[in-house]
Parts: sequence; structure tokens; C-alpha cells
Amino acid sequence: MKITSGGFEAVYHGRVFAYGLNPIEIVLSEENDPLTFVFCIEYEPERNDVMTDIRLVRYNEVRIACINFPRGKPIGNQDMIHLGVLDNRKLSLRYEVTINYDAAAWSLTFTFYAGEGVTDRE
Repeated sequence: MKITSGGFEAVYHGRVFAYGLNPIEIVLSEENDPLTFVFCIEYEPERNDVMTDIRLVRYNEVRIACINFPRGKPIGNQDMIHLGVLDNRKLSLRYEVTINYDAAAWSLTFTFYAGEGVTDRE
């Protein structure tokens, strides 16, 4: 199967229901050098905005914190998040998070896209 949208190929996609409010860890390409993405839910009461904090924790691990996301309605990124390179192709992400009204659980819907190939000059 091959799925494309806007010139990008959907290479990994799915929906995961978290165990409670625990983080969800997604490992891409478990072979020689796995690339790990850890999605988590955080609340910062001193802030009144919704934001996503994306940080490189290690050379092969990215932490994506969904901060102050609203309960009961899906929210995610509108623009593609460009993450780097996987298997010599540009890797991007679209995602959507839904936190239950009681804030006892959450779910993540995600699609990782592969774009055009990368040459040694990039």
C-alpha cells in the first residue's frame, strides 16, 4: 500500500490510546539507528495559552509536549512539522491529540510523511 498527500508519502500512521495520561513513545526504524518520538501531555497553570514544545532530547530522540491542550476536542498542528531525515528522505509530521473531558486519558492520531530524497549536499 502507498498513501500520498500533497506530494508526501505517508510512511507511518496510526491512532494510539494512552494508558492514563502517560506519554506515548513511537520508535521509527528499529534497525541500526532507531528514531524515537515521545508525545506527552503537560499542564502549566501559570500559562493561558496552548502550545507544542518540540525538543531534541538525544541525537535520536525527540520529545513533543502538548501543553495546556483543551479537553474534549481534537487539536493538532495545521502545518507540517519538518523533523529531519529518515532513510535518506525528509521526515515530517502531522498529529492530533484528544484529551478526555475528565483528563484521565488521551489519544494521539499521527502521520509521519517522507518527502523527496536527500543528497549529501543538504
